[in-house]
Amino acid sequence: MKQLSGWSLSLSLVFLAGCSSASGPTFNAYTVTAADGSRLHQVECHGIFEGPATCMKVAERICQGEPVRPLQKVGRLLPDNDETDVTRRLTFACGDAPTTPAAAAAQPVAPVAQTVDQFVLQTDALFAFGQSSLASILPGGAAKLEQVIARIRQRTGVQSISVVGHTDRLGSDALNQPLSLARAETIREYMIKRGLDGEVIHATGVGSRDSTTQCPDGGSRAVIACLQPDRRVSIEVRAQ
Repeated sequence: MKQLSGWSLSLSLVFLAGCSSASGPTFNAYTVTAADGSRLHQVECHGIFEGPATCMKVAERICQGEPVRPLQKVGRLLPDNDETDVTRRLTFACGDAPTTPAAAAAQPVAPVAQTVDQFVLQTDALFAFGQSSLASILPGGAAKLEQVIARIRQRTGVQSISVVGHTDRLGSDALNQPLSLARAETIREYMIKRGLDGEVIHATGVGSRDSTTQCPDGGSRAVIACLQPDRRVSIEVRAQ
């Protein structure tokens, strides 16, 4: 006998959980259930006038429309250079081959975006006092923004640009929250007007919730100056 494929299969009864068979005039067909629950089938073609097609036709009937997945073919001995299909015993499974861990590992993994730039712009230099519109951006603030935009343009594969507005603790949340958001949205608008992709720029405002200072109570000039670092717009750039 000649084994026509390099796939080796043992149907030793030691590993079987169940076995059933059906016979015909020119073939025997077996269904084998292994201990792991998988089902394999084997067809033996005996007819003198029956060729390898008999085994495949029986396999197709057993699979009932699912793909026939040959696992082992055994036939009569032929010279090594004769590739004629002389299958007389076909072992097969029904359905497509399951995905293996190795195949899954071979799938390309998309690179994870990482923070490549972070900028902090003081709003005292960006906007006129209490303002948030494009028209209220100060010349010095516009110059700072141009530097940031030039730096971002040098990056490739930019996935997101996060613009977050902050205020100090002076004033109520009802005023600080919308002011911080309005300033962040204005910076986003400025970036878009300067050619950056608005689809990746996201603006949020957090009011005074993310303070970085430790200043005394009160609202004196000294305290206002101490709280200056809290009045800011932070920009984070993530790219692959």
